Amino acid sequence: MRGQGEKGMGRSLPRFSASLLPASCFLASCLLLLVSLLAGVALAANHRAALRGIPSGLPEPIPGAEVSPFCINVSLEQYSEEQRDWALDLVAEGGFTWIRQSFPWAQIEPTPGVYEWEPWDGIVEAAAGKGLRIIGVLETAPEWAGTPPPADDFARFARAFAARYGDRIDDYQVWHNPNLADGWGDFPNPATYAELLQKTAEAIRAVDPDARILLGSLAPTVETGPENLSEVRFLRGLYAAGAAPYFDVLSAQPYGFDADPDDRRVDEAVLNFSRVVLLREEMVTQGDGAKPVWASHFGWNSLPSDWDDVPSIWGQVDEPTQAAYAVGAVERARREWPWMGAMCWAHLQPDPARAAHPSGVPDARGHWGFAAVGPDGTPRPVFHALSTLAHAEPSNYPGVYTPSSGVARWEGNWEFSDLGADPSQEGGERVVIPFWGTDFGLRVRRGHYRAYFYVTIDGQPANALPQDERGRAYLVLTSPDYRPQVVTLPVAEGLDPGPHVAEVVAERGWDQWPLVGWSVAYHPDETVYRWSLAGLVVLGLAGLAGMVWAGRRVRWAGLGRAVAGAWGRLSEGWQVLMTLFTAGLLWISTWMTWGLEGSNAFRRLGDGVGIAATLAAAGLFYYSPWFLLAVLSGLALFVLILLRLDLGLALIAALAPFYAFPWRVFSKAFSMAEIVTLMSLAAWGVRRIASYEPRERAPRNPRPATRNALDLAVLSLVFLSFLSPFFADFKRVAWRELRLVILEPAAFYLMLRTGRLERKDLWRVIDFFVAGGLAVALIGLVQYALGVNLITAEGGLPRLRSVFGSPNNVGLYLGRVLPVLVAVALFGRHRARRWAYGCATLPVGAAILLSFSKGALLLGVPASLITIGLLAGGRWLWATLAAVAAAGLAMVPLLRLPRFASLFDLRRGTTFFRLKLWQATVSMIRDHFWLGVGLDNFLYQYRGRYILPDAWQEPDLSHPHNWLLDHWVRLGVFGAAVGVWLQVAFWRAALPLRRLRDPDDRALALGLMGGMADLLAHGLVDHSFFLIDLAFVFFLALAVVQNLRPAPCTLKRDM
Repeated sequence: MRGQGEKGMGRSLPRFSASLLPASCFLASCLLLLVSLLAGVALAANHRAALRGIPSGLPEPIPGAEVSPFCINVSLEQYSEEQRDWALDLVAEGGFTWIRQSFPWAQIEPTPGVYEWEPWDGIVEAAAGKGLRIIGVLETAPEWAGTPPPADDFARFARAFAARYGDRIDDYQVWHNPNLADGWGDFPNPATYAELLQKTAEAIRAVDPDARILLGSLAPTVETGPENLSEVRFLRGLYAAGAAPYFDVLSAQPYGFDADPDDRRVDEAVLNFSRVVLLREEMVTQGDGAKPVWASHFGWNSLPSDWDDVPSIWGQVDEPTQAAYAVGAVERARREWPWMGAMCWAHLQPDPARAAHPSGVPDARGHWGFAAVGPDGTPRPVFHALSTLAHAEPSNYPGVYTPSSGVARWEGNWEFSDLGADPSQEGGERVVIPFWGTDFGLRVRRGHYRAYFYVTIDGQPANALPQDERGRAYLVLTSPDYRPQVVTLPVAEGLDPGPHVAEVVAERGWDQWPLVGWSVAYHPDETVYRWSLAGLVVLGLAGLAGMVWAGRRVRWAGLGRAVAGAWGRLSEGWQVLMTLFTAGLLWISTWMTWGLEGSNAFRRLGDGVGIAATLAAAGLFYYSPWFLLAVLSGLALFVLILLRLDLGLALIAALAPFYAFPWRVFSKAFSMAEIVTLMSLAAWGVRRIASYEPRERAPRNPRPATRNALDLAVLSLVFLSFLSPFFADFKRVAWRELRLVILEPAAFYLMLRTGRLERKDLWRVIDFFVAGGLAVALIGLVQYALGVNLITAEGGLPRLRSVFGSPNNVGLYLGRVLPVLVAVALFGRHRARRWAYGCATLPVGAAILLSFSKGALLLGVPASLITIGLLAGGRWLWATLAAVAAAGLAMVPLLRLPRFASLFDLRRGTTFFRLKLWQATVSMIRDHFWLGVGLDNFLYQYRGRYILPDAWQEPDLSHPHNWLLDHWVRLGVFGAAVGVWLQVAFWRAALPLRRLRDPDDRALALGLMGGMADLLAHGLVDHSFFLIDLAFVFFLALAVVQNLRPAPCTLKRDM
């Protein structure tokens, strides 16, 4: 017995292990996916934290951010006149541009209405004489005014100050430390300060319209009240109080405290140099990002090593570290923060009259650690370090500059104004621009004129611009939509961080003031981050694949038992509610099912009645001059399509080429093909819902629509197209093309594939398609006979264009119709249809001929006919070749016409421009390899960026005139792959149909393959798919080919 038990256990253990293995793999895969997700989130968060404060892309103009950063706080009132001149000379010779000087209200107006302007007149006069710019700080309320300062009295003082010094001072700071009780004189209150700011700004601007108002300098503090309020929260309160219009510059105090300038922690609970990023982010959040931030104070404290007084509240470093940190802070701000303007070192020398504050802020003695010059007048290391940096070779650091504010060397006869720089009519102007960064762009004024900038970076063609035949990188100054605009355009990207030199040569553009300025950006290298993130994505996908693999092998029967147990634990009330809800759904579906039984009765009336009623409703809807009648006829049309979906699909096929004649609803326009498509899609959805039954109860469909490679290719095209507008520069036109050229034709395909059409219904769709093409041909022939609506080509040749805007569109559309007509006329069995199609061949062929479309006559039509003959085989191949050869000989005289003779001219004419277009398209694809430029964005990118200077005569081309390039440039490399996939899948599905036994079906298949051959051949030099009518025809061919496939063999089941 024991042996048997052990034997039994030995047999059961492997089964236990086998059942445990999938579950273990599932759990391990879940863990791998979870770990990769968490690691990816952490990696992205760290990366985002490291980049906080660094704008993406090229900076946009921020007035006041392009100024010199070198500024220092002074207290010149403490000096004698001789000492004051010494201090100002030291500052000016040190390379500083700005001094920040306090002008205390208490000392200037000690009694109401009585002003004492000395020593302040001497300070302003002396500073101006040294070429230094003053930031005037208005602060400190007199005793008679009280605290907090009364807004009206302070505004009156500010107005008097600006009236006296407005010709020498442009920058006024309204108070200091308003978020601290020590500075405000009371508990800080954003609303109260906002009132003072408003009245003061209005008073200053009334007498000095060019004044720049600086917000009261906000002190860094982690406190949240009541005595001191975090500067971030105080700023948020100011915006809530409506203070934004009353300051031009935000003033902050990014002290370093105990952290180095590269400490990238950005947190309201952390005091460091990066803390100023919080203020910048709040400005952007409030929509105030077009204003700069100035540092009223920054620095690190360095008290003597033997300091025995109150410990520093700002931290402590030694003098060499202080100097290094100061330089590092300026360098970081210049490179990473293009929104940062002037940066004022904390002190030249502190004001000895400074008293200690009750909050613990020390007196003047405690501020000597920030002094750039010692008590004996000896400059400290930090002064020398900042002076050396200020005297370095000037360059353009990240930010936006104008010709007047940036560093550049101008050559030639440039003219300058507030508009920018303008080249001369003689030409030859160039400008050399040194900059530090990784990205460079030009800010240009574009419009409806022809001009170019040729740009090199470090002697090489700018890598973000297309190049002409001579390898010159060029920037097109023609605006994409011909409207005047001032934009920043990328010129160079991904450069090594460091100094570079841009050289811009102007060609044409005089009197347009095309060069508005330039923009410089810095972006850290993200290679390691991207590879790390890609590795985590791979791990996550591996985990997901493992979950799918193992999950399919885990026994989930216990899940059902758990659900049943959960239902049993529900209260009776919840069970009743859920039951009533389910019953309601059943009632609605039952009503819809019985309601739709009317479609059977309508069908029994016969095709004639159905077609006549549908056409009458459609015509009444389109042509009705009365809105109510149009609505009623539209409702009638929808009901008819609901009853007979095949008639709606037939209407779509007939109306597709008439998209240029829309039906207007209020301010919007919709083509009848679009309206009928939407109605048909709604009817299809209703019918699908109404006919739904559970799989186990549904009747067996003898011919279900199964998914195949062609369906997957269509789905991939729709998916890629849906993503495209999110990445397009011109989103409105991209969304429009997505709707009209992708989604609606794809819905047509979906209904054809899943509508369960009978063979006669399918032929009705084809008949309507042919009828629509015949209508296009007849309209064009009548117009040609009357001499109206024609295009005059080279040599005065009149060209037919029918309902289209271009004769080439006639060749493109009728080139898809003609092969169907020819194939059915030659190989079909239905006598009446053969005669009708044969007769229709004559006007359709004549219309193509009179369109004089070179692509249709020389490529598309011959390719389609040869394809039909080749696939028909036997004598038809030789007959087709003979017919094509005869037609070719008959067309020899056409080569004498200027329109066709230009085909062989590679220096001008159509062939020349086509080659230039393809060259520009390749450049466009190189720059947008993965995602393309977006649906319907080619025109704007080509006209505004990639058109070669030699091809300027044809700027209004909306596509690259090649089917593969068109897919690639619109949807990226994956779009090109899907375009090829669609062709491969179509031909794999279509080629076997040439052996169909039914002559009509075989003829139709041959005609559709001929039409696809026309697409490929004519599409080598023109449109192929991305037009409304061509998209409908393309999806029609895909769907019909699949519907023509014979049913799979059922021999085994019959046995």
